[in-house]
Amino acid sequence: MTSDGVAAIEIDKTIDDGVTLYEESVNSTIYATSIDSCVVNYKCEVAQSNKRLRVTQAKSLLAAHQNGRRYHAFHEGAYVLPNDEAEQIRMDLEHHIYRMILAGELYRAPLKPNPKRVLDFGTGNGNWAIDFANQHPESKVIGSDLSPIQPTWVPPNCSFEIDDVETEWPYKSSKAFNYIHSRNMAGSVKDFDNLFAQAFKHLQPGGYLEMQSFEAGFFSDDGTLENAQSALKWKNLLIEASNKFGKPLDVEGTWEKKMAKAGFVDIKNDVYKVPVSPWPKNKKLKEIAQYQQLHLTASLEAYTLALFTRVLKWDKKEIDILLEAVKNDLQNRSNHIYGKIHVIYGRKQE
Repeated sequence: MTSDGVAAIEIDKTIDDGVTLYEESVNSTIYATSIDSCVVNYKCEVAQSNKRLRVTQAKSLLAAHQNGRRYHAFHEGAYVLPNDEAEQIRMDLEHHIYRMILAGELYRAPLKPNPKRVLDFGTGNGNWAIDFANQHPESKVIGSDLSPIQPTWVPPNCSFEIDDVETEWPYKSSKAFNYIHSRNMAGSVKDFDNLFAQAFKHLQPGGYLEMQSFEAGFFSDDGTLENAQSALKWKNLLIEASNKFGKPLDVEGTWEKKMAKAGFVDIKNDVYKVPVSPWPKNKKLKEIAQYQQLHLTASLEAYTLALFTRVLKWDKKEIDILLEAVKNDLQNRSNHIYGKIHVIYGRKQE
């Protein structure tokens, strides 16, 4: 048992030090399909609040481009990750990893049967919202995001809106939610006190808020993280840049207190270790690690480009050199490195 209360991961001692399964994973056909163009071409109509946009199929929302990646145009610059096809494939990988970690489930909060209204803010390409809607046909599921990259072929009980969760939420008190969910909002929000207060306000009594998030950091139980100096340098620079940007990445450790401050009770923080390369002996963790190796490789550029160029004033060549060294650190199976997923949820008292 390690200091965080999570069991240490047993190492597969039969693998060759310094060898990675990265190329084998990259050549896998599991995620070799492209996303149809219908998920990126949309028209947005202004809703009554003039802050919320409802997504309908068409071709006219403009996007911002930088360093070969496409970013959102609505409230441009508020979010530092891209929204292009490569990013959507990364989101697919990420969603699959979460489901593997959670044993196929979508959430950990002890929800009452048949939640009538569900909100997924920061929905991304809508994977979670669509899956929840399919599993709960009796629920009305709304996914909101800055980017209109969600598919139009969705369950009839699922819809998507373009909205900035940091502005005043437009939902009427008579339309309060039974469950509010979000993933990976660290680095995307300036004021989590305000965010959690809004979530509390828009929940029905007895409803739950659940925040799922990768922690911004790397860990090892045997000291081999110290061999990954490029990865540690990158992590520290990324956190520095996010702090200067005003939307820190290293915030999960504050969420329990902030949720309690907003009024939530029965707050739980479930922590899961996610190996970054296939070094564990456990077969399930080894499989998860193969997906995470792919996902993390895609995440490096996605998280780095905007923050390093806009905030730290690095050029693309400098970034590429650093990220190549980071990949080498993380793909080396003699470095027994893992990340952490936090699933934090709390209840609005009845």
